Amino acid sequence: MQSIIANLKVNNVKETLAFYKDVLGFEVIDTVPEYEQPVLNWGLVKNGGAQLMLQEKANLEEEYPVLKSDSGAGCLTLFIKVNDLEGLFAQVKDKAQVIKSINKTFYGTKEFAIVDNNGFVLTFAE
Repeated sequence: MQSIIANLKVNNVKETLAFYKDVLGFEVIDTVPEYEQPVLNWGLVKNGGAQLMLQEKANLEEEYPVLKSDSGAGCLTLFIKVNDLEGLFAQVKDKAQVIKSINKTFYGTKEFAIVDNNGFVLTFAE
């Protein structure tokens, strides 16, 4: 194996790209169709060494019918290592729903957690 990238099932790719770009500082790398189109099926974002794929719910469920679900919320959490936890927290605390403020864990890291615009829990750790 060379790498692994999560592909998140999202309600609206364009809105989710905006969340990751505007709130978390990700760069939009690629989209299908091109970004200027009003509706997108898929997008790829990157911030440093972190990458995420975002795919529109109906499009992904058509490709993989096993992923159909009654739940509208995200069904996984992402654990993201960062260099400047406090700086990132200051950047996002007023732009996203904070579900856990900066805290020291029993396993020795400092972390905080937010919920993105699709209900995915993002835990940032240093």
